[in-house]
Amino acid sequence: MNTKRLAVTILALVALAFTPPLSSAVDWHQFQKDSLNTGVTSDAAPRSDPELVWSAFTHRNDLGNGIDVPPIIAGDLVYVYDANGTLQAFNKTDGALIWRNETSVGFQSSTPAYGNGKIFVASNIGDMYAFDAATGEQLWKVHVTDRNFECPVTYHDHRIYAGEGLSGGVATKYYYCYDDSGSELWKHATDDTAGFLWCGASVVENYLVYPVHEGRMISVYLENGTLRDEIDLKSGLSFSRSDLGRIRASVSYRDGYVYTTSERSQATGYVWKAGFEDGRFVDCGWSSLIGFSTSTPVIHDGRVYVGQGGHEHPAGNLTCLNDSNGDLIWKYTVPKGVKSSPALLIGDDGVYIYFTTAMGDGSLYCLQDCGTFAALAWEYNPPDDGYILQGAVISDGFVYFGTGGGYVYCIGQAPGRGDLNGDGVVTAADAVIALQMAVGAVPAAGVGDMNGDGKVTSLDALMIIQ
Repeated sequence: MNTKRLAVTILALVALAFTPPLSSAVDWHQFQKDSLNTGVTSDAAPRSDPELVWSAFTHRNDLGNGIDVPPIIAGDLVYVYDANGTLQAFNKTDGALIWRNETSVGFQSSTPAYGNGKIFVASNIGDMYAFDAATGEQLWKVHVTDRNFECPVTYHDHRIYAGEGLSGGVATKYYYCYDDSGSELWKHATDDTAGFLWCGASVVENYLVYPVHEGRMISVYLENGTLRDEIDLKSGLSFSRSDLGRIRASVSYRDGYVYTTSERSQATGYVWKAGFEDGRFVDCGWSSLIGFSTSTPVIHDGRVYVGQGGHEHPAGNLTCLNDSNGDLIWKYTVPKGVKSSPALLIGDDGVYIYFTTAMGDGSLYCLQDCGTFAALAWEYNPPDDGYILQGAVISDGFVYFGTGGGYVYCIGQAPGRGDLNGDGVVTAADAVIALQMAVGAVPAAGVGDMNGDGKVTSLDALMIIQ
């Protein structure tokens, strides 16, 4: 770098140092981030050297259930729903408890959702709740059904959607739509079904799309719940499979296609991709045999990422398929399996996949997609030995997940020298922060001391930019 360019660079950094930073954090408002269940973010997250930033204990019952659904994130708060039916809000940076409130006691399988300043919860005894997201005040409670809720709450445009669970056996079960004030807008009946265990919906244009336990997919109008279309994956498509088994995953959507998974046994389970146009299912797509899966697929850049296997199996995989034909690109084998749905980070240095293993004393994994194979970036095994059912969420440089031991964990990246914003790379943005430290605009950090003189000065900023 010549002297003139160096001087210009320093002047630019000085100007930036006095410019208030803009927040780049991305919220994770519901299961798999949004109402399409995309599970993809460009937010920062640890790519190497994971370290525990904070943890908090919530509750663990006598059956060993603690936290069985993923957290959600809105603004500066991370929300955790535990098996005691307690909803808690923590400061996402330091783990300080901000508020807590109660719903019904018992195993909770429905992931809450955030919308319009409220947290919406569907409980295991058929109640729906709304809480003020900032204060935890209960805004309303409605008894919707004498059955239970076991699928994620989907929020979109001041409406919430959830389907009845497995209680009551095979019967007529309903998918409900409520507005965010607690009034029922409609309910759609599905006959002869066990229900909707983990069968969350996607909002696609003017339609709500969701799977049914026995292997169907349903499309209804958002406005009134009237049936638009229905398909039986066991027989209704050119790539149907009679040995589908059952669906215990949500639907995700990408570029004119809907995706889900099914499971029958350790060896028999499928990933499904079906065309979806103007609310109707189209005989276009594929089904790919991967083995047992309850994982909701994540789609990015011509690839489909999905978990395979469960706690009852000796091993499972995080699997990557070709989106055009369902062919296997690579799979990364882990103990037991992956019942959770992956979270993808799309960065300048590639694609990173975060997921948990479905086992007691399980771990949080981070893989890097290296094209024809996956490389382990890191593995974090939490200090408690609880079973991990749910997956992880990403926000503002951190990854959050819970365990059956009742703990929620926040994982960050141990900073390398010069990496002041913790994004895993040293760039001009870090030099700007170093200059802010040098003039006392922000507290100094040891990783900014490039020359080892015990302080952060403009010289350290210069060393970073070089």
